[in-house]
Order: sequence, then C-alpha cells, then structure tokens
Amino acid sequence: MAKWKYKTTIVDLDAVLPPEMAEAAMRRAGGSLDALEKTFDEEGEHEWELIQAKEHGGKLLCVWKKEMKETFAS
Repeated sequence: MAKWKYKTTIVDLDAVLPPEMAEAAMRRAGGSLDALEKTFDEEGEHEWELIQAKEHGGKLLCVWKKEMKETFAS
C-alpha cells in the first residue's frame, strides 16, 4: 500500500502574474500563466503532485502529495 507525504505552499499571485491579471476573472479570460506554470513544474520535478489549489486574497494555497519510497534494510 502506498504511503504519502503531504505539504502546503502559498503562492503570491501578485508576484507571478502581471498586475493587470490580478483578478480571478481576468486570469480565466486569458493571458500568460508561464510564471505560475514554472512554479508548478519545479514542484513536479521533485515528484510533488498538486492535489488541490484555492485562491484567496491574491494568494494561492496549494496542497501537494508525494509517494514515500520505502527503503529496506539489509
């Protein structure tokens, strides 16, 4: 059975999105999300899987999980 490790991070959307895209409706309407995707890609490279994200007050709360690798003693 898989065992999971969890973590949370907070992304400051103002730091990764242009100011003109600060409102959630504007983000959905289009524009570049390259900086946000880069943040997600960096976590993915370390085997973290994003399982939930919620925007609130210009911040994005992200919940991640990663399978714990079992090590066997010899």
